[in-house]
Amino acid sequence: MEIGDMIEINRGAFKHWALYIGHGKVIQLITPDGPSRVSFCSVSSFSGSVSCKGMITIETLKDVASRNTYKINNYLDNKYKPRPTDVIMGEVDKMKGRTIKYDVLGNNCEHFVTFLRYGQSESKQADDFMKDLLAGQLGLLGVLAVFAVSTAAAANTLSK
Repeated sequence: MEIGDMIEINRGAFKHWALYIGHGKVIQLITPDGPSRVSFCSVSSFSGSVSCKGMITIETLKDVASRNTYKINNYLDNKYKPRPTDVIMGEVDKMKGRTIKYDVLGNNCEHFVTFLRYGQSESKQADDFMKDLLAGQLGLLGVLAVFAVSTAAAANTLSK
């Protein structure tokens, strides 16, 4: 493992991401459902919006992975050039211990790790979720449209 490697940790239904920073340690963004539960969410009574915060922690990879399998997955290396180690470690020094905004679709642990490695925030996991959601909605809308057309045709036939 090298400094700056993205570590994908299999947590069953989802993947957790951390960035290797050397000496067996990783930096990560702990999510609201994370193992340490150091993040928190609040709901605005005015707008009903949910605001979450996540904490950036440095721990050993062994502790973060626990009993889960993990692998190095620098899947964006063909799209972006990894930043130099000194730039990555400078970001790590600035961010460790901070609490930042957390959003499962817009600023999650994968966004955090890709930002550190490439200077670009991306999450294939969030993108895939949105694609699946939209495909499901469009599929449902298609079924509803077919139902509406067939119901209208049947009503038209009955009225003749």
